[in-house]
Amino acid sequence: MGNRGRFGKYGEKKRIERLNQARLEKIAHRGIRTPVPGSARKRGRPVEMTLRPARPSDADFIRDLSRKAFHKYGSYEFLLPRWFLSGSTMTTIVLWGKRRIGYAMFARIRPDSPSPRVSELLAIAVEPGARRQGAGDLLLKESLEKAREEGIDTLILHTAMDNLPGQALFRKHGFKPARVKESFYPEGQNALAMVKDL
Repeated sequence: MGNRGRFGKYGEKKRIERLNQARLEKIAHRGIRTPVPGSARKRGRPVEMTLRPARPSDADFIRDLSRKAFHKYGSYEFLLPRWFLSGSTMTTIVLWGKRRIGYAMFARIRPDSPSPRVSELLAIAVEPGARRQGAGDLLLKESLEKAREEGIDTLILHTAMDNLPGQALFRKHGFKPARVKESFYPEGQNALAMVKDL
């Protein structure tokens, strides 16, 4: 048989081609653990996440995602789009390719607000099929940067007591637990207040 393996020269060539193809696919998939359902790859490259300011045309997306993310806590699918459209918030959208997969929203403060200037991170939400891919990190980093640009000194947030992944994300970005607020949500659940000095 010689040194060319069981299948001769042709079999060895095909084996090497398969190994090279597997190596290329591994490189093309690097950086994305699980593709978002419905996302497309272009020329073997992973689809990237990008951020942009929310537009009025995003109101329906914010409403629909708010329903998915917060329905058990109350009617946030009505409240959050209303706050967004009122112009009283700064809202960022995260896209995977061209698809919107999440948003973050914090309250604007008036220019004449007394010091220290405190604002609230009102909501951060990611589509269920796109979670644990880094979208929450991107949104939170962007929100913190925008808050600093707005001259905000302290950012507060409220998260459900059972939202352990959310609490871990907020701690990772420097938020500290402040106190438990009983019956905070419209449906009666308690919330954990968290604070970060900017």
